[in-house]
Amino acid sequence: MRFDPSSILLLVAIVLFVLDAFSINLGSLALVPLGLAAFAASFLFSRGGFLGMRA
Repeated sequence: MRFDPSSILLLVAIVLFVLDAFSINLGSLALVPLGLAAFAASFLFSRGGFLGMRA
C-alpha cells in the first residue's frame, strides 16, 4: 500500500469521523467539518488537482 497524500488525507478523515462518532472533544475544534475538508482534499490530490499543477 502506498502512502501518497490522498491516502494519508483519507486516513485523517476517517480518524476525525471516528473521534466525532465517539463524542471525543478536542476543545473548540469541530471534527466533522475538518473530516469533510480532508476527504475533499484527498480527491484533489488523487485527481491531479494539486499534484498536476506542478511544472
